Amino acid sequence: MTYIGIIASVLILYYFFNKFIKWIPTSPQILNTDKLFIYGHRGVPAQAPENTIYSFQKAFELNVDGIELDVQITKDNVLVVHHDPHLEKLTGGKTFINTLTYKKLLSIDARGIGYDSLEFQQIPRLDDVLEILPNNIAINIEIKSQRLFSEGMEQPVIDSILKYDLLNRTIISSFNPLRILKVKFLQPNVTTAQLWDIDEKFSSILWVYLSRPDLLHGNIDQFNEDIISSFKGLGMKIYAYTVNSDKQLAKAKQLNINGIFTDNPKLLK
Repeated sequence: MTYIGIIASVLILYYFFNKFIKWIPTSPQILNTDKLFIYGHRGVPAQAPENTIYSFQKAFELNVDGIELDVQITKDNVLVVHHDPHLEKLTGGKTFINTLTYKKLLSIDARGIGYDSLEFQQIPRLDDVLEILPNNIAINIEIKSQRLFSEGMEQPVIDSILKYDLLNRTIISSFNPLRILKVKFLQPNVTTAQLWDIDEKFSSILWVYLSRPDLLHGNIDQFNEDIISSFKGLGMKIYAYTVNSDKQLAKAKQLNINGIFTDNPKLLK
């Protein structure tokens, strides 16, 4: 009876492992390349105001493989492209985006410091960027997360992706594993990426088992061979942020990372 109990326990554990823990990461065809995949991080911040249409267009001109951007949600539920939850870097005041309507947000100049020679730049909607995305470019949409539970951005982001028929070129990422889990629940066919940094609250690999992502996006300065081996052992492709120096680029190549996010795509020229 003891052996029967042991066998039964093993079978039960095997079932739960395959049902609730094990997963098979997948990625869109556009990421299936042997060369280092290059994302323009928020466009090209080295040359243009980050997360603006102007910055993304500059990235396209530099022939990046993909662009990365951040989304927030306004008071009237419009998805907008901005990194911080507030406008302090643009206005000097900590006015939170989720307290403003999109119409009010249109009056905010997104140029930031050092770009006075440019014309006024609006904070774009997510749809504004998706409309101009070239056919051969991937897009990584990071859902920003100020709360443990959802601000309600997951379904609108998915709706926009489907509206522009971009399911096969989009990656949705977040530091919050609950966001990734919800995205996969709402749209199982979308590619997801868990953002990873040892200084973030969800840094443990155990959170990756919860979110069951397709990709892992991590801090280049914290990566080492053991960490890369652990994540690749789960079947995920690994991408590193934010690679802005020759030393960081050399490290990414030495670790055989699949791709990088950079503020300056000219680094690779």
